[in-house]
Amino acid sequence: MTRRSSLASASEPGSNGVKIMRMQLLAAAAIFIASTVLAGPIQAQDVEKPPVPSIAIVDVEKILSQSLAVQSARKQIDKIASDLQQQIVSEEEKLQSEEQQLQQQRAILTPEVYGDRRQALQERAAALQQRARSLRQTLDRGMAQTMQRIQLVLFEEVGKLSEELGVNLVLPRSQIVVAFDSFDISERALKRLNERLSEIEMSLDRKDQQKPAGN
Repeated sequence: MTRRSSLASASEPGSNGVKIMRMQLLAAAAIFIASTVLAGPIQAQDVEKPPVPSIAIVDVEKILSQSLAVQSARKQIDKIASDLQQQIVSEEEKLQSEEQQLQQQRAILTPEVYGDRRQALQERAAALQQRARSLRQTLDRGMAQTMQRIQLVLFEEVGKLSEELGVNLVLPRSQIVVAFDSFDISERALKRLNERLSEIEMSLDRKDQQKPAGN
């Protein structure tokens, strides 16, 4: 009897603890479910519907081809390329002249001297070719960077124009199959670009332009 009552007295507190824990869990679950159900409609009301699309089209390629800043950049790049080409041609002619002189002197030169001079000319010719390639790459990078600068200004002006027109979606003409001309704002964008940026200065790394090949 004593053992039995002791077991009963020991189990009752445990049983009450389990019941209390279950009640707490059920209450917490009920609160969570209620809060979720109640919050659902509120959250749905808080989500804003996407705006009705107001579309415009911009012909970026056409704008850049008619941009005064792009035309200015191309004139500068053509002038620089022309000057560099003249330098390269002048040095090539000098190398050819020295090559001819070396051939004329071959009969009076020892094979070792002739071989050394010919190798030196070949090394200068290879250096000149490498320099010409490097200069072309410099011009290409300079033009690409300048075009990026112009495009950034264009996109800024397109953004301002779109805001003024109430447009919330601008698409490039190159991605459109069919569209009415009334959607196209290219002419207005070009006008604003030219008004803001009619000229642009090319910035090139020209440190090797005046260095003769092989010197």
